[in-house]
Amino acid sequence: MSRQTDIAILRRYSTFAWSASLLVVLFGAVSLLLFVRPSLVGVQPGSGGIYQGNPIWLFFGGVLVILGIVFQVTAYRWPRRLLRVLRTERAKSMRLQVELEESSDSTQYYALVSEDSLPSKGKGWRVGLWAPSDRTRDLASRELSAMVYFDPQAGTPAVIEHGDGYLWAMKGAVTPLREQTLPGA
Repeated sequence: MSRQTDIAILRRYSTFAWSASLLVVLFGAVSLLLFVRPSLVGVQPGSGGIYQGNPIWLFFGGVLVILGIVFQVTAYRWPRRLLRVLRTERAKSMRLQVELEESSDSTQYYALVSEDSLPSKGKGWRVGLWAPSDRTRDLASRELSAMVYFDPQAGTPAVIEHGDGYLWAMKGAVTPLREQTLPGA
């Protein structure tokens, strides 16, 4: 049951990220309209001169539209890629340790995964976690066994299956670990 819940959480995060990026695109479009024709967004004809032709609106509009589109593509493709890796790739048995980085405004979760072989000679990664469930905090500071699914294109961990569910790798947040930082070393 918890694995299905983790998949549902991943899809919910994806929908939220896609919606937020759509808002960024809309704000960019409004900025571009302010540059071209402010009356289309409800600016009074007497005040239009402040906005129309002002290059700052063109700049911000262009940047927001481009960033929003990039974020939309990422929010759409990345979860589907994670689920495809989960369905199609073979898992490798590894050791898992979850660590937390708490700050005043957020908590970031990382998974430290390393090969089951000798810790000093094994290969390991620090994986930023995306869409962590409420149960992820309970995994912190415990060494667990896990099955790790690797992204075939990048050769890095994409999905980590532990006893209670899945942990999802954040796009671009996987870094190799040096030998002395491997869990259990």
